[in-house]
Amino acid sequence: MKPSQINNLHLPNDDERRKLFHWLKRISSYTAWKRILGYYEIWTLAIENCRKLASKLNKEHSSQISESHYIDVLKGLAHFEDAILRLKRGDKRVFKYDVNGLFSMADRPRSYWGNYLVRIEWREHPAVEEASTPGAMKFLDAFNDLSQAWGECSDILESEWLDDAAPLSFGNWLQDQLASMHFPSFLSDVPDPKVAALVSTGHTIPCFGIWEPVEVTKSGKFSLFKKKEEPKGPFPIIGCMNYLHAGSPAPAARYEDEDESYSEPVTWRLLWKDTRYEDGSIPAEEEEYVFQKPTGAKNNPAPPSGTDSPMIWFETGQPAPKAGRWLPEDDLSASIVVQAGEKFPMHRGRSTRWVFSSK
Repeated sequence: MKPSQINNLHLPNDDERRKLFHWLKRISSYTAWKRILGYYEIWTLAIENCRKLASKLNKEHSSQISESHYIDVLKGLAHFEDAILRLKRGDKRVFKYDVNGLFSMADRPRSYWGNYLVRIEWREHPAVEEASTPGAMKFLDAFNDLSQAWGECSDILESEWLDDAAPLSFGNWLQDQLASMHFPSFLSDVPDPKVAALVSTGHTIPCFGIWEPVEVTKSGKFSLFKKKEEPKGPFPIIGCMNYLHAGSPAPAARYEDEDESYSEPVTWRLLWKDTRYEDGSIPAEEEEYVFQKPTGAKNNPAPPSGTDSPMIWFETGQPAPKAGRWLPEDDLSASIVVQAGEKFPMHRGRSTRWVFSSK
């Protein structure tokens, strides 16, 4: 980045940096994504209810929510549950967009319905209404709540396109967001590691954590015989901190001014390595996290009481908690009927997980 560009940058002040750091920890936390799981469960129950009502009212053909839609959402929920279990053990790879990226897999049915509803606004599809799709209102409300909760935390998820710039830039939108968020009365200072871990755009990120673009002064000395000198601070800040993902190429930094958004290759400095949950504990500060989306919702959602939840999974060899029809996770078009206490079998010669279906 040219010196003239650095001089014209609008950068966060100390208070804004503390808020940014706290916010990035909050939206990448187990607590945040466990909360979103609650909204995903409620959405799944709403879709199941649509299927029940369509069958009961003989509107299978008019309903815009099909059995395949229900199965896709169940699969997405299974990915989400796996992601939560892995994240609680400290595995941050669930945030990536690759074979480990369970949150991106879980997001597929939500993204599908988001696009579908946009096409309804474009009048490419008929509206999802109660008359043709019984249960549509609860379905749409649950989808809206899930999408708002997801959107509040999605900035820490890795992009599908690895050549994308980092998602966050310190412009008007982020300034306004920080001003509207809830923060504790006391915020810890942003870490200033004594040993600098630096990675340049295009090079592999060594660990998950919060990184910040900095200016690195290069040594003018060159020698064939001396070991290359490590850059020494201070490292002036030249951009917005972001949550970056181990094993992926470091992105360019994103910037915006009054007229446009653009990106520049930078050197990222590690502020904080994310080792949360690896020791089996959840940091006490997560008990104080406050989330804003969905608007007017409770901080920790729970599925409606008195509903048979399809989100309770049981493994092959475990006893069934209730009699009824159960679906194998890896083949949701199949089903078995078991009695309470009967052990779940293997499916096609393999152990699997079974989900209850009240239909």
